[in-house]
Amino acid sequence: MYNVLDLISRYIPLVPCLKLESRNGLLVAVLSRFLLIPAFCFTAKYGDQGWMIFLVSFLGLTNGYLIVCVLTIAPRGYKGPEANALGNLLVLFLLGGIFSGVALDWLWLIGKKKAF
Repeated sequence: MYNVLDLISRYIPLVPCLKLESRNGLLVAVLSRFLLIPAFCFTAKYGDQGWMIFLVSFLGLTNGYLIVCVLTIAPRGYKGPEANALGNLLVLFLLGGIFSGVALDWLWLIGKKKAF
């Protein structure tokens, strides 16, 4: 569900009325995703599979949408070399986030016993 909704949501900003172009709005949207951390923890402990699928789907939907919006809006207002450097920094931090997410995902498995 994550990958499917991530792919679909990358095309949502093509509709002009659905594209978030406010830098402050993007900042609020990106920072509000940190609220998903306690939501995932609570759902893992007390929730059922349906809620977890919903949260993963929402994470994928917001991930694809916000990546496209941020990568297209952030370089506006900068000229050639600065826009290029900013794009490179954005991609560097995007890849760093993906790498750290994959690396920290292993912590979720530590402590769980394998049931074969």
